[in-house]
Amino acid sequence: MPVPAFPLFAAGELSKANSPAGLVLGGAAFALAAFFAWQWRRAEQLRLEENAAQARFLAEAREETLAARKDREGTAAESQAKSEMLATLSRETRAHLNGIIGSADLMLDARLTPSSREHLSTLRASAESMLQTLNDVLDYASVETGQIRITQSAFDLRQPLIEVVEVLSPLALLKKLDLVLIIAPDVPSRVAGDAVRLRQVLLNLMSSAVRSTARGRVVLRVGLPPADAVEAQRAPGWLQFSITDTGPGIPEAMRETLFDRLTAAQAASARNAGGSGLDLAISKRLVELMGGQIGARNLPESGSEFWVYLPLPPETDSEPINHAALRDYHVIVLDELAAARVAAATLLARLGIEHDVTDSVAEALGLLRDTLEDEEECTRVLLLDEHLARTHAAELSAGLASDPGPNPPRIVLLSRDPAAVPLADLALPVVVVLRKPLLRAELLLEAMSQQSAPVLLESRPGRTAPPSTERSLPPFPVAATAATGARVLVIDDDEISRSVSSQLLERLGCTVDRAPGALEALERIRGTRYDIVFMDCQMPVMDGFEATTRILEEYGKNAPPVVALTANTSLKDRERCFATGMSDFVDKPVRRAELVRVLNRWIPGRAAR
Repeated sequence: MPVPAFPLFAAGELSKANSPAGLVLGGAAFALAAFFAWQWRRAEQLRLEENAAQARFLAEAREETLAARKDREGTAAESQAKSEMLATLSRETRAHLNGIIGSADLMLDARLTPSSREHLSTLRASAESMLQTLNDVLDYASVETGQIRITQSAFDLRQPLIEVVEVLSPLALLKKLDLVLIIAPDVPSRVAGDAVRLRQVLLNLMSSAVRSTARGRVVLRVGLPPADAVEAQRAPGWLQFSITDTGPGIPEAMRETLFDRLTAAQAASARNAGGSGLDLAISKRLVELMGGQIGARNLPESGSEFWVYLPLPPETDSEPINHAALRDYHVIVLDELAAARVAAATLLARLGIEHDVTDSVAEALGLLRDTLEDEEECTRVLLLDEHLARTHAAELSAGLASDPGPNPPRIVLLSRDPAAVPLADLALPVVVVLRKPLLRAELLLEAMSQQSAPVLLESRPGRTAPPSTERSLPPFPVAATAATGARVLVIDDDEISRSVSSQLLERLGCTVDRAPGALEALERIRGTRYDIVFMDCQMPVMDGFEATTRILEEYGKNAPPVVALTANTSLKDRERCFATGMSDFVDKPVRRAELVRVLNRWIPGRAAR
């Protein structure tokens, strides 16, 4: 700011300046000049102070930015370390459980005494519960950090539902509970959605129901939303899933916070039920990510119901059922459990098979005679519950002996534990024993076609029964179903996992070679033509990803399908497997049903059915 100049006076006017008026004017001018000078100095001081403050602010901002960056880097490193620790925990635990669950499955194929079978079933159920707890912890961590992603693809809706019931069957058998799966006939066979997350939600809810139910049943129902559902839930493409049980119901203290994070009340209840307490919170978050809704209520009589509404648009069914080939059958369902009768009826209706249901032995025998009169050429099949077969064996035997038909009805026995059924004590002409609940349509169709000696058809296909030296139940012939002649290579550096996976595949009729590492596997592939290769991903020297890349580069279109067989089960691990060129993915612990699925997909016409 320029300093104002003092006024100058001419020499002739000096006398005027010395006058009183001039003195006043000069003083005023001096004061004005001094004021402007003071203002300039103050403005300059304020400018300097402001510049200094800005400099300090910028320095502090830089320091805060550097500190925040260090905090973020530290947090990211800590989060990465935790993720790696959890991944290692998951991988190692799954590898050990693979040996426990797989060995238990193999031993359950043997002829065992009732006490030995009960102990082994307890072992397997405990291992499954441990695996579920591990999954709950890992999934909860993924939900909290926002790492879960929802995918959208077409899938067979029945498959994840069946897998849920099959996984929980050992625990239900141990607790003597009935598991029932009811899929309404108007539910589409194929839908678009995330099959993995749907299976996870239903498994969480079903396992919670099984753990908390001491006696009775747990029923999983799938259908279109009811008329009283809200408008959004009744939109096209929505489905309702409900899990009902006959347990004690939802405690009053938990109703308001049932799906919240783990609380003290939930923790105590979870410990009493044998669960982690995280499953409901995980399920709620997953359902919300899939765009659906979840809730629960106590039933008027007893027990509780968990319900889930999800948008799952229907997809075109690529393999429609040939109903014409099934018109020659008429099935009578005889079961004292109403939910089991409904489940069998809906399955038969979906297949287009004529059927009747009843809980009365006398009515069932009458329906068999009436069917003979109405349809002379039809094949009659009696789906018979084991408990009714035991308690009404004499009445059934007499009624069937007096049957007027030229061909007696084929009796298919339904049992919670088929391998433990002493048929000799029943004195009934049973041709097939199926595991209850009845889940797979292909097993029912195979059962209805049986005409000879009794056979056992498991919901875990391909089950065989090697001779046992232990004192056991009466021998029971087993149906021979297998991927006959399929040549398989199993690559795994863990000896126990390699042995269990190989034996399960051998039980399915495969010819199996084993390799402890990728280098030896490459040599074997060069000398032998394999139908399919099961590849562990994490191995020393050369991992499964590099080995797969070499196989595909060396053999191109002639390369065998390579299936990941691994304890690394995250979505990132799956994506890496498929990006490498692997054809499919099977996680540990290995289950027979998963091996069957893979064989059916990649070895058409030769796989286990």
